[in-house]
Amino acid sequence: MVGLAPVARADEPAPASGGDASPTVNEQARKHFSAGVALLQDPDGEKVEEAYREFKTAYEMSGSPKVLGNMGLCAMRLERDGEAIDAYSRYLREVKDIDPEERAQIVRDLETLTVGVARLTIEVNKPGVRLVDVRYPVRGERITNVYGPVDGKIEIGVRPGHHVLTARLPGNEDATWELEAYAGGRDKYSFTLREPPPRVAPLAASTTSSRSSSNIGPWLVMGTGAAMLIAGSVTGIVALGKTNDLADRCPSNTCPKSFDLDGARSDAKTFVRITDVLLIGGGIVTAGGIGWLLFSNSSESSAPAPTPTAKKLPSIGCSGTGCSATWETTF
Repeated sequence: MVGLAPVARADEPAPASGGDASPTVNEQARKHFSAGVALLQDPDGEKVEEAYREFKTAYEMSGSPKVLGNMGLCAMRLERDGEAIDAYSRYLREVKDIDPEERAQIVRDLETLTVGVARLTIEVNKPGVRLVDVRYPVRGERITNVYGPVDGKIEIGVRPGHHVLTARLPGNEDATWELEAYAGGRDKYSFTLREPPPRVAPLAASTTSSRSSSNIGPWLVMGTGAAMLIAGSVTGIVALGKTNDLADRCPSNTCPKSFDLDGARSDAKTFVRITDVLLIGGGIVTAGGIGWLLFSNSSESSAPAPTPTAKKLPSIGCSGTGCSATWETTF
């Protein structure tokens, strides 16, 4: 922006209409005004946004048009061009004792602002909405300004460029409008804010998790049974191989003298018994796991609350006369 006024006016604000304002209000307004000047002249760097708030408060409390010059200066530096135009125009119109050089500078700034401003008319469907305007310049940092709260409609003047406006209201989802603002242009937009969709109840997630964990037991039992069946198949193949080897070495039950017939028969019988145990036990365990899974699912679908699940465990044993298996159910 060409021709910024170099310094803020340090004149203290006076009541807009003689002595209508109380001494307390005047004193408070002077404090805010002085704070704004101090913020603009801060040795560590001017704090324009904070100073603008102080000047606005001083103007609201005093109604003195002399504050409008500083308000216009801050608004222009913050790129709140619509507010800067309004403040500067009123300042030139209402204050008669402006220094000629200052007046000339403000007139030049006002002409530049008026030609370059982009006017936006924004409507919202709910009261209390705040608008966050972010301009993304080609170079440098982005510029952010907040307007509101807005009730119904607001008109703002912004610097030309790429803008993203976000409408925010507690309890509602944010709504955004992205646009390219052009000098002298006028754009309109209506924000429709909506409440977020209801969240999934935590109880449903908890129930799903509980059901998933309750199905782990049956699958572990079925997995154990399947492993036993596989192992039984392997030992069965070994037992069959030993039986065939015995038949090959002792055709018609006639064995070489050096062959240990009793040892070979005992070895083959051992593998046969192991195979029987694994196949019978694996079948029982697998069937039990399937039954447990079906029982668990039917219980969960019919009962509103979790119920204890029965645990079914096989008991397998072998003796010299053979092998046996029993099925026990515990709660």
